[in-house]
Amino acid sequence: MSEEPDIKSRLRGISILLVEDDPDTLAIFDLFLTHMGATVATATTVKAALKMAEEVQPDILISDLQLPDGNGYDLLDMIRKLPSSSSKLIPAILMTGHSTPFSEPAYNQGALSGGFQKFLAKLFNIDELLAAIAEFTRGVNQDAHVYCCDI
Repeated sequence: MSEEPDIKSRLRGISILLVEDDPDTLAIFDLFLTHMGATVATATTVKAALKMAEEVQPDILISDLQLPDGNGYDLLDMIRKLPSSSSKLIPAILMTGHSTPFSEPAYNQGALSGGFQKFLAKLFNIDELLAAIAEFTRGVNQDAHVYCCDI
């Protein structure tokens, strides 16, 4: 990661809501993003993520597509309907491990149509995730927080 110092400085103070139902994947992303300076709130279900979004008001959402009690599209829709004005504009990244090289264009189009700003097929290069977070957090107040969700 040649841009690590610049990205790390951008993540410092950013609040991420990370939603992922796989405990190992969740732990790895949480550890890495925290190491990069972000404040990370985690959830494994839509219900828990919605509660966390209300409490923390994250700067960014990172969500897996499929969760035990719903999906990332529903989660993003519910978060954007919360009373907080910041929740209506939250940038969101959708992730899934169910895509193939042949289905990625359809997943990408679906993510964009569903209100997400970025789609990442698991397994992806961590630099892709960091670049997306950095792009969405330019100009974010350094006291802000970023939360990452897996759907």
